[in-house]
Amino acid sequence: MSNEFSPTDELQALVEQLGARDWKVAEAALAARGEAGIAAAIWGLCHPNVRVRGGCAGFMDHHGTDACFAPLRQVALHDPAPSVRRMAVHSATCQECKPCKLSGDLVGLLVEVGLRDPNRRVRLHALWGLHRPQDPRAVAALKSTLAEADPELQIAAYHALVSQDPTYQGDPIGLHVRVALSDAHKSERLKALWGLRRLPQDPRARAALEQILRTETDPRLRSYAHHALKHQDPNYKAAFDAKARERGIAAARTRKEF
Repeated sequence: MSNEFSPTDELQALVEQLGARDWKVAEAALAARGEAGIAAAIWGLCHPNVRVRGGCAGFMDHHGTDACFAPLRQVALHDPAPSVRRMAVHSATCQECKPCKLSGDLVGLLVEVGLRDPNRRVRLHALWGLHRPQDPRAVAALKSTLAEADPELQIAAYHALVSQDPTYQGDPIGLHVRVALSDAHKSERLKALWGLRRLPQDPRARAALEQILRTETDPRLRSYAHHALKHQDPNYKAAFDAKARERGIAAARTRKEF
């Protein structure tokens, strides 16, 4: 990324402080400088220190203007550090925190990152950003991602696709089952199990949930699977509720005896 602008020594020092622990002081000082502070942060996107580049991208989350979109796009697509690329995607996507929404081609950027970035977390961040606005390019990219093998990317793409096209059906049960049984991050498996509490009853879901209850040791995953199975299998729910009533009656009798 070419950057001909050279800020004053004072502004350069503030930019470099964005990569330090006391970055909030520098953020406030740069924001108070208006356009000069923004230009300095754009200059900092080329800094050799990865923490400074990430801090400058983060600065644009709340203070970015249209002048920031093209530099953020360049960083999101080409910075060597995944953490910086992810922050650039976030700052370009998050419109609510800024004084004015950015007018660049956000969907085009998110589609490119969501399809091509080599880092899963960066791709996930882009896919989450594709929930809105509705755009046929997003729909095509999300359907393409659904065909991939990575369960975390699949479920993120599915939820974004439903937001883009409420009429989309697909196979949500199969997708949620695959993620629930996969070695995906625990948070993604929990989301899939939560989803099975809301989706229609299906034998595949019941079999998967029973398998998790037999083999899984993590208490949160077991708890989520238990509640999902109560929804998916009325017989399981009835048997569990009957046992709970029996335990309650037995406990009440024990209290009376004492």
